[in-house]
Amino acid sequence: MRLGIVCMGKTREPFIQEGIQKYLRYLGPYAEVSLKELKEEKIQDLREAPTIRRKEAEKIFKALPAGGVLVALDERGEEYTSHEFASFVNDLLESGVRDVLFVLGGAMGLDETVTGRAKKVIALSRWTLTHEMARLVLLEQLYRAFTIIKGKTYHY
Repeated sequence: MRLGIVCMGKTREPFIQEGIQKYLRYLGPYAEVSLKELKEEKIQDLREAPTIRRKEAEKIFKALPAGGVLVALDERGEEYTSHEFASFVNDLLESGVRDVLFVLGGAMGLDETVTGRAKKVIALSRWTLTHEMARLVLLEQLYRAFTIIKGKTYHY
């Protein structure tokens, strides 16, 4: 399985960069993972949020490879336990899906055109996470999902 993660903005925090690299290594035996960071729009005024989301959606759609299952991460999405998320990933594996594309928005979130096109919209938490932290949480949960699927002892 190939996992693509497309997100807005660079990961600037060194501790988050370290965590991302750690989980990318951990995921290596289970899936081919690519992480693409796109240039986010500047925020001048919160009233511009819809315009910012629309412009970022255009960048996201240009960056997405053809084919694959699109999964959007959005605060309005469905929440999963780790076992439920593992079941979702396993269902994709068993259905023969080759490419899964996870999309994370910037500080203003995702435009409805992105969430509307997604096969699944997932909320990582009811808490608000920085978009940098959300990348790390997603990677950790993907690793956890694969260890659950494979019966490894990472998840107790």
